[in-house]
Amino acid sequence: MVRLLIIGCAALLPGLVWAEVNQQLDWTVDVRAVASDGEQAALDGGMGALRFGSDQQGLRLGLLRLGYRADVADLVHFDVEAVSYDDHAKNLIDLTEAYAELRPLPFHGWRSRLKLGAFYPDISLEDRLAGWRSPYTLSNSAINSWVGEELRTIGAQYNLDWLGRQSGHDFDVGASAAVFSFNEPAGTVLVVQGWNITDRQSTLFSPFGAIRQTPVPPTTEFYDGFDRAAGVDLGVNANYRGWLELRALHYDNRANPNSYSENLWQYAWHTKFDSAGVRLMPTDSLTIIAQYMNGTTAVGPGPVLSVFNFSSQFGLVSYQHGAERFSVRFDRFDLDQPVATDDDYGIDNGHAWTLAYQHQFDKHWNAVLEEVLVVSDNNSRFYIGLPSYARESQLQLAVRYEH
Repeated sequence: MVRLLIIGCAALLPGLVWAEVNQQLDWTVDVRAVASDGEQAALDGGMGALRFGSDQQGLRLGLLRLGYRADVADLVHFDVEAVSYDDHAKNLIDLTEAYAELRPLPFHGWRSRLKLGAFYPDISLEDRLAGWRSPYTLSNSAINSWVGEELRTIGAQYNLDWLGRQSGHDFDVGASAAVFSFNEPAGTVLVVQGWNITDRQSTLFSPFGAIRQTPVPPTTEFYDGFDRAAGVDLGVNANYRGWLELRALHYDNRANPNSYSENLWQYAWHTKFDSAGVRLMPTDSLTIIAQYMNGTTAVGPGPVLSVFNFSSQFGLVSYQHGAERFSVRFDRFDLDQPVATDDDYGIDNGHAWTLAYQHQFDKHWNAVLEEVLVVSDNNSRFYIGLPSYARESQLQLAVRYEH
């Protein structure tokens, strides 16, 4: 069903060949030198909070991506993102997003947009580059690392915006509503693995997580083998004079915790949360971002569910001077069980610092030097014979070509 939805959106394009079509291909090659003292990474069966563990040092492929965009008669927009990470993914090349968006011309200051396909919910204020990547750092915040790993809106989203600045006012405001499915496992990796600081996004047709002996299998995927309950998210946003952006969203996948997937060998996770963020640009050089997320996830079976609370916050400051950009971010994160159970897992708390320096050589070439330090206490590490406390650091030098 996931494939049919995405292929159906892509199939709309040949039917509109009679209209004017503006097409664009863009791509990125990202190669990194990595030094890390982190625990074994999650995709290798470990419990590391970083993308690369101490066994993955040296020259690594950060990312290969290909983006396709098309605008048909300035009315319909198509966007497809394909990536390769050269790791343990089932597919060497896979999709992270694929959607079509209907964009009628604004009418009396009101703009409507209807998006269909697979795409990210409107949560991140970091990831503003093509391919849902950050211009400030290599690694995402804990919040957006989880969004990139476990969340995808596979369905439809409608946005209605009032473009006040076009009529002489100082601000724009908008609201959105989305209906989606295929996100019933969301929460699995967060509870079993804990919070991460990474830039690796899960793809639509490959499992993610790692197979190991834990109370809940951490391997999951965007799959429709549950009861296919329709999830919803509702969002609002505002923009004041282009230098202040506000965003808030309520998410509820409405999954039935007693619904079981024979394919994944696990029950669905009822996950709901609120997120809010602010992005400030008081000058052309300075960017300040703060973001917050708080929610719960619950899994069956039976009338007594295992319930977990999760929350995270981060603040980021980035300063750009000519070809140079300097960024610093601080994250806090927590995961706990409000009611103790016999299963001693799903408790993770800690913080992280990220420092990044970027130099733009020309419009194609840039380099990023980033240091990440994560300190966390995660009792799920006991299941693979590790102490719960870990202090992990990762230094990356990325050389990137963008076309």
